[in-house]
Amino acid sequence: MSAAKIIEIAKKEVGYKEGKNNDTKYGVWFKMNHVPWCMEFVQWVANQAGEGSKIFKTAGCEAFEAWARKHDLIVPVSLVQAGDILLYDFTKKGVSEHTGYALGYNKNTHLIDAVEGNTAGDNMGSQANGDGVYLKHRAPSTVRVVVRPKWSK
Repeated sequence: MSAAKIIEIAKKEVGYKEGKNNDTKYGVWFKMNHVPWCMEFVQWVANQAGEGSKIFKTAGCEAFEAWARKHDLIVPVSLVQAGDILLYDFTKKGVSEHTGYALGYNKNTHLIDAVEGNTAGDNMGSQANGDGVYLKHRAPSTVRVVVRPKWSK
């Protein structure tokens, strides 16, 4: 299952840290380095899994959300599952400002577990523009949109 491959690759990136001025291997690969890179991380992981053609190639969360809506790929937050792409609105301004891959909903903590690039450790810096790839545990209320790409089976 391709969603499993996506998660396997994303999890292997946990611990990766950016260099000066948002310098990352994801930005180099995307050919747009030294910018906020959460969506570049999502794109890179999909590409590594052989699924890059299944998602809209963009570095912007808002553009990705518009594409997902146009292609009817949005699912309710309550149905989140591993391999879904999460778009967050931490500031509650009504726009997607960060992204990552869902690992699933944790029934014990009532949080969504995720792997995200360009975020920060717990209670350390900006969650939407941090310094590395982290395993996160997010309240469902922070998720603006859940995108379920048509990954290969």
